[in-house]
Amino acid sequence: MAVKIPSQNKKAFKDVMSALGGDNYSYYLFDVTKIEQKDSKKKVQVALKVLVPQVKRAQATKDIMGGLRKAGYEIEEKANEINVPIPKTKGQFIRVSVKPENSKGSGGGAAATKVQEAAQCVYAAMRYYCGDVKNFTIDDFKCGMKYTNAPGVKIEEIMEMSKEWKESSWAGANEIYSKIGGTGWKFVRGDAMIDDGAVKNAFNRVKKQTILSSEDKWNPADIWMVKDESKVKKHLDKEVTIDCLNNALQQLRADGQLVGISLKKIEGSPKMTLKNADDAKTRRNNEKAKFAKYDLTFDNGRRSDNHPMDVYLYYGEGNFDKFQARNFGGESKGDWKLELKGKSAAQGKIQGKVLRDLISNIVSGSVPKEADWNKCTGNEYDKEIFDLLKKYNAKGFNEETAMEFIADAKQAWKYSKLSGLRLLDWMSNHKKKDQIMKEIYLYASSQSDKSSVYWKLQ
Repeated sequence: MAVKIPSQNKKAFKDVMSALGGDNYSYYLFDVTKIEQKDSKKKVQVALKVLVPQVKRAQATKDIMGGLRKAGYEIEEKANEINVPIPKTKGQFIRVSVKPENSKGSGGGAAATKVQEAAQCVYAAMRYYCGDVKNFTIDDFKCGMKYTNAPGVKIEEIMEMSKEWKESSWAGANEIYSKIGGTGWKFVRGDAMIDDGAVKNAFNRVKKQTILSSEDKWNPADIWMVKDESKVKKHLDKEVTIDCLNNALQQLRADGQLVGISLKKIEGSPKMTLKNADDAKTRRNNEKAKFAKYDLTFDNGRRSDNHPMDVYLYYGEGNFDKFQARNFGGESKGDWKLELKGKSAAQGKIQGKVLRDLISNIVSGSVPKEADWNKCTGNEYDKEIFDLLKKYNAKGFNEETAMEFIADAKQAWKYSKLSGLRLLDWMSNHKKKDQIMKEIYLYASSQSDKSSVYWKLQ
């Protein structure tokens, strides 16, 4: 904000600004709540509200007074209020009120934050639906409120905001309009359907699948832009894993249906940056992922290592759109995992237990379990392996000779092959196999901390 102080008050105001910060303190969270015009005869020429934690209120007042006295001002403090005399005037002064952060104004406190965030919604709505307004009227604010849903905030509270916060909100509105554009948007903050509804509920469903401590760590958006609220809610309500939820937000943003915006107070030129966004190709691949096919080999016909222990499950039609399911523990231990394959390298692994937990988030009832490592030393599993190889028409499978190999196979081979076959059998027969495969793919391909896409406005 550019604060315009009449010339006769500039020196005193500058000294007040200097006194708000010292070697051991800084109190630059403030509102300029009043500025008199040139030639005004009123005693209070400029009024500031400095916001600090309640416990620091007395100390802050003392620090600011000390800074002003060093600058040569004779001042008195009264109940955390400082009157700074303006030189060469008849009893006029700048008033500095030291207030707790939870008081009404641009500082901290949930109430103030609610108003500021709601105001950004209203100003953005005015920019979209009222044009590039220069002088706001009550009709302009009513227009903005028409396209805003911010429960608990009145139009009067927005209209009574300080000049600096109005300027910040309008600067933000223009940046939103420039970066996001589009038409038909509604602006919501704390509403029951989207912000405190579908978005909050979706994160609460999947929170346990993350290491994130709060919804804000997952997505710090303060306000949301939304078009078809029912469509967006329906999309978000069906997601039951963190990766599919994040992909849904990616797709909704790309489709121009839902945009989250994190707000910071704007001083100077506004800037919006897109965080945690995937490119269009990645989004398309994510949406297409399904249980496409499998690749199962018993005997590959090679002279050595001719009985592979793995099973391949495909999430797409491409040669590399697949998972390799096998034991990664060598000959000494059972460590069955799914590894996402890529054209040039592996892309990520899923531990067996993690896979079961992931599937349990999607379906009720039993989930596929890998073989018991200790039981793979004998012949307890031989017939199950034989039957599943036959059922799924494994390449190189010969009914007359297969059992002989299986009976003599090493512990690691039986463990690995049977674990993969059980997953294949379970997946092939499950009605939600496409959704399950999509979830597995998204989990394995994720390289982030599970945070989701949003715009940052600062």
